[in-house]
Amino acid sequence: MAEVGGVDRLAPFEDKRMWRLLLAQLHPDAGGDHELFTFACAVKEEVCNRERVREELPSHRRQRTEHFLRAWQDEMNRWASRNRNALRNPRAYRSGEPDA
Repeated sequence: MAEVGGVDRLAPFEDKRMWRLLLAQLHPDAGGDHELFTFACAVKEEVCNRERVREELPSHRRQRTEHFLRAWQDEMNRWASRNRNALRNPRAYRSGEPDA
């Protein structure tokens, strides 16, 4: 359980009631945007599953898992950055010039 503002209560991303309220407002049947609803569902699943995995793993496995995930995220960020640079300046990318 996370502390918010020095009070011992659930942080908003851990609070099931907050997720229900958010998803209910974003749901297409309630007039919400379908793509935004889908995105919020994916974020909820990722956040909640990550917390569950952390709680279930022993500390040494948790550290290895977090290290792997951090390395994977760093590599994906580099990949996305290279793609963004290639899309911004395709001629420089094809000629082998360094990223700007």
